[in-house]
Amino acid sequence: MDDIRLVRHILKSGGATPSDCAACLNIKKRTLRDRIHHANESMGDFAKITYDRSCGVYQVRISDESAFEAWLRDGAAPSAVFHLPSTPEGRASYLVQDLLLRTDWITLGDLASMLFVSRSTISHDLNSAKRLFSEYGLSIETRPRYGLRVVGNEMDRRLCLASVAVDAFFAADDLSSGVISAKTLDEVAHCVRSALDGQGYEINPVFRQNLVVHIAIALTRINEGCYVPMGPSYLERVRTSREYVVAGAIARSVEDRFSIDLPEEEIAYIAIHLAGKHLVEGESEADDGTPLEITDEAWGLAKEMIEAVWRAFRFDFRDDVELRVNLARHLMPLVVRLRYHMAVENPLLRDIRTCHQLPFAMAAEASSVLAERYQARVSDDEVGYIALLFALSLERNATSYAKKHVLVVCASGAGSARLLSLRLQREFGSNFERIDTCDVSDLAERDIADIEYIFTTVPLGCRVSVPVVHVSPFLDDSSKLNVRRVIEQDEMASMQSYFSQDLFFAHLSLPTREAVISYLVRATARIVDLPENFEELVLRRERTAATSFGNLVALPHPCEAVSPRTSVTVALLDHPIDWGGKPIQAVFLVCVARDASDGLTAFYRAMVRLITKKQAIQRILGDMRLEVLLNELRGE
Repeated sequence: MDDIRLVRHILKSGGATPSDCAACLNIKKRTLRDRIHHANESMGDFAKITYDRSCGVYQVRISDESAFEAWLRDGAAPSAVFHLPSTPEGRASYLVQDLLLRTDWITLGDLASMLFVSRSTISHDLNSAKRLFSEYGLSIETRPRYGLRVVGNEMDRRLCLASVAVDAFFAADDLSSGVISAKTLDEVAHCVRSALDGQGYEINPVFRQNLVVHIAIALTRINEGCYVPMGPSYLERVRTSREYVVAGAIARSVEDRFSIDLPEEEIAYIAIHLAGKHLVEGESEADDGTPLEITDEAWGLAKEMIEAVWRAFRFDFRDDVELRVNLARHLMPLVVRLRYHMAVENPLLRDIRTCHQLPFAMAAEASSVLAERYQARVSDDEVGYIALLFALSLERNATSYAKKHVLVVCASGAGSARLLSLRLQREFGSNFERIDTCDVSDLAERDIADIEYIFTTVPLGCRVSVPVVHVSPFLDDSSKLNVRRVIEQDEMASMQSYFSQDLFFAHLSLPTREAVISYLVRATARIVDLPENFEELVLRRERTAATSFGNLVALPHPCEAVSPRTSVTVALLDHPIDWGGKPIQAVFLVCVARDASDGLTAFYRAMVRLITKKQAIQRILGDMRLEVLLNELRGE
């Protein structure tokens, strides 16, 4: 067994150089790291091969003699057995971890030999790795006769490594196939928990898990002699923060447990992660009980994000001080995460997408401000947390509906009319701005110019120009259904007015998103009087953050409402194209009227609901007729 042969060779030599170890196993020195990793995983926690940089040799450090002797004797590992990945996803994850941990070069041939696959297979798997590297500002450098290696700073390496290490760890049946072991994670988690408790510093449980992973990755990198660089000026600024004190307590706990010295830069690295902790529910106090001070940067960003939603959606949150305060508080740690490309998991993301579709679309638009300011992609997990803040504001102010002014008509008696109006208010209050009451005998003299619905318990005896809904005085279930139906029909009629056959294009074959946008803008301009810079406004929005929502759908739109009227131009492609890294086949160019203030709610809710339904999109693409699209929007 190669593991035992390698260990015996190092012990017999009293320490062996990398060249000696590679010669012992008849392998290239570039692949030695993987064999050493394999041997260490095989030995578990009773022994480990380490590299002594002062002597330039590998040595074996034994912590449990009896277990080690049993391992040598039996040739079996009491812990886990190492398995190489066999799927493209598994190989891509393995390659990412291997290349990030390396400081030397490695050839495609060596990588192929390590994974027992062909060079062409490795080349294909590397494409997935390259896409992930690019998200963290990393790249692969190649050089003839040397091979390839990852290029980028140490912090980006660690953040990228952490993004795949946990997935590999939890997805694997073999718990030793990841970079970090379960035992290491448990020990780091204990260090973090005890230090935080000792400091009285509470953080989100999801974030605490992420912090544990990042510290475990840091330990792995430090063992390889790789540290996070940090300039003196920034280090001085971090030293004055509350998080640096807490990070120091965590560092001391980790140092004691792992017998390692953490330099000041590594303590600051932990402090940066602490500074990125989530404030999802709008905390009003800091951890020491003092009022939480909002920075000028966060306050200004919150204003810009609310303005972005107004420009694109014509939903006006500009006077909602509570939303701006909550958004500013949330932005302070979020900005830290964006600056350092820190990923965070949102366990509520699926529910947020389902239950708060319109707020999620608003949050995605608002996040384009952050993407442009910090030149960083804002993940769907982050957008989901922002969506909760918009959902709270919509619920609090009931602005998510186009409110109506309605009139309640009864046979006689103000008491019965008032009772019915109160029941309507309780059931449908978020739809109605005002509910007036009127006796049937007085209706003929009543000015109904500003009335949009009449709910009556008796025949009116005269013709009126607004929809009339007959209800029972007690608003039974049948009456509630009638009220709900007329509201939805009114919203749907308003929403459908934005679509027309003249702005519907099927079976298109266009190569790029820029070509699709140009085609749709020119087609729209033949029907709608668009400003000359309309296409540039759409492309500017795309450069900030792609409007591909997934499920083969994109909703491009200008970064501000500049159209004289609201319309939607539809393009259905015969084949998917790349749109900001996602395949897209159905494109909806949304033009919002510059003076729109009402009536868009039904459209946004219907559109967001539509783009999340895979089968509905497949039916639209399969048939490619406007009638089918409208039926799906109606939910038929």
